[in-house]
Parts: sequence; C-alpha cells; structure tokens
Amino acid sequence: MMSSYALTPRERQVCAEVLTGRSTSEIADVLHLSAYTVQDYLKSIFAKVGVRSRNELASRLRGL
Repeated sequence: MMSSYALTPRERQVCAEVLTGRSTSEIADVLHLSAYTVQDYLKSIFAKVGVRSRNELASRLRGL
C-alpha cells in the first residue's frame, strides 16, 4: 500500500513505526533521528497520502 503513495524508503520506515503505535520520540529513537525530523517526515507523508492525522494515516495504510 505504501508504494502507491510514492513514499521514500525513510518515509516508509516512519509509516511502519506509526502502524506499531509508537510515539514521535519512540520513532526518533528507533530510527536514530531527532523528533523534529520525524515530525517533518510525518508532514510530508500526510501530504502525500492526503490525511491529517496518524489515525487517518494508519487507517489508509491498512486499507480501511
């Protein structure tokens, strides 16, 4: 599903972490990024997928 939105490999990693329910700081720790960088990725992902929240993103990626 993620490939249909033209997400970069790093954006796909962030999405995978969102799907596990991790917080921004947890995602940052797992991916060795700053929380600000994770937020920037999320903004980009939201724009590409056409959603406004993590819940909407998770639903869209799960095909719900």
